[in-house]
Amino acid sequence: MNKTLWILPVLILLSCKENKESITKTKTEIIKDTILEKPMKAKPKYKIDFDATKILNFTVENTEFSSLKALTQKLSDYSTQELEDLPNFIRLTMSIVVPFDISKKNLENTLKSIVHEETEKNNDIDEILIFAYDDKKDIGTGYTFGKLLWAPNAKIGNVTPEIALKNVRTNYRFDIIIKEKVGNIKKEDLPTKRELEIYNEMMDEKYIGMDDDVIRDIVMKKFKIKTEKEYENIYLKVGVYKIF
Repeated sequence: MNKTLWILPVLILLSCKENKESITKTKTEIIKDTILEKPMKAKPKYKIDFDATKILNFTVENTEFSSLKALTQKLSDYSTQELEDLPNFIRLTMSIVVPFDISKKNLENTLKSIVHEETEKNNDIDEILIFAYDDKKDIGTGYTFGKLLWAPNAKIGNVTPEIALKNVRTNYRFDIIIKEKVGNIKKEDLPTKRELEIYNEMMDEKYIGMDDDVIRDIVMKKFKIKTEKEYENIYLKVGVYKIF
């Protein structure tokens, strides 16, 4: 009986020691695992590839920021509350003027560089639309040289609520349209400054609704155009240049 009573405290002490060692070991393993655990890889930053050596000078003539609802279905499919809860996305629309002798490659890389610069300044921009002209007086009439759209899957109005909130750019693409004449303009086909002024006068909105003969007489007198043939030649030359 006495022997049993003597052994019992010893067994209890050994058991406590083992438990303590077990706990210590467990803590050590946890610390070791934490130290050796590989850090989570940071999400790679969205990158816009362009050739910086092929960027030409350009002038920004117009910049407009719009805030629109990130719709994923028809407007009529949303309740008033659902529309209020939807996040807005930011669209940047720009008009730029580039040199008339810019090449297709130069124009493409110049447009991409603008997207890079604007998104570096403001990561919350979700959609960018750029129109390129060679004459600032054409701004507002489509584009004369090229157009770029930067958006999810290269489709306008394709920003989802998740993209608007989290700036997810993994499915972003470019849709770039460059007119055939870019890089192929012959010097003799290039309108002079005077011819551009005359054509812009012909197209001025103040003449809307007027008879063509009346417009012709006014413009010929203002610019001292001697013959109707010269007037018609200027109209055709500049008109073809701007369209194609």
